Amino acid sequence: MYSTDDVLEISSNKFTIFPKLPAELRAKVWQAAITPRVVRCQRTNDENLFTAPSKSLSLFEVSRESRNIAFLYGGFILLSTTPCYVYFSPKIDYLLFDVGWKSIGPPRYPLIHPATPPKVPQEFIMSLEAIDPALKMLRNIMVHPNWNDQRMLPTVPLAGFPLLERVLVASDEKSIGLRSEVMFSTVHDIKMYYGITRQREPEVTTPRIAVGCLGWTGKDRWTMHHGRHDNRQLVAVFQDYAAMKEHQRLLQEEEKRFTQERFGPRTPSFMLKLRQAREAHSTETKSIPSLPAIESLSAKPPTYEEATFADTPSDE
Repeated sequence: MYSTDDVLEISSNKFTIFPKLPAELRAKVWQAAITPRVVRCQRTNDENLFTAPSKSLSLFEVSRESRNIAFLYGGFILLSTTPCYVYFSPKIDYLLFDVGWKSIGPPRYPLIHPATPPKVPQEFIMSLEAIDPALKMLRNIMVHPNWNDQRMLPTVPLAGFPLLERVLVASDEKSIGLRSEVMFSTVHDIKMYYGITRQREPEVTTPRIAVGCLGWTGKDRWTMHHGRHDNRQLVAVFQDYAAMKEHQRLLQEEEKRFTQERFGPRTPSFMLKLRQAREAHSTETKSIPSLPAIESLSAKPPTYEEATFADTPSDE
């Protein structure tokens, strides 16, 4: 049972009794606070450069207990120390990188300047294993889309990740309306790759393949300038066009509400004074069909605001 002081602390919106909870319950709370992040890998022939969202591992900074729980349940490993420390969980986080694409057939549409596939390390998986063997046990990855106009295959052998559960094609949520066809064409390409691979290696398991929507969260969601760091996180997963279009509609409504709340129409002070002056000096009754009929001469004429409101067409 909690004491009177504990009840007062709870009622004051300050949960200061957390250290008094059983250790098993505290561990469950810390575990629930571990959320997936998107860690980016910029690959070159010489090295892999990893970047993670800044201040995205809050459990590392709360207490020693929260840090230990994060390592226990998240299985975080240290990927890099320069220019800053980058930790990654092969079980929870997403590794975002460019798989590189190679053509398997003639282009569907002729190109004046064919796109040149990016240079890709031939042994990318081996380079990850050199950093830490646990990286081969990745469960979630995100890949850049195939911007070409033909069917392509990834140059990185995704089937080399035996525990892979999900492959997402990275897309920014503010451009999903323009890139939806490209995104789902890339989803098709990855499914095609796994179909071809399973013909040679039947033991390969096809992971879940979909579009992963990246967006800003928290206080950065409606900030104009985000600095040098890309702190976008996974905000939605789409299996089909309908889900993507629905998210686009909801995003447009959210943007409209934000715009109205922050930059909504405001009546200037001189307009308010003009309305008051017209109401005070107006002696003529304006005939308005939509207003109730005046039953007698003693009925009060409509005010200027009422007349203006009646002339304004309804949004409905």
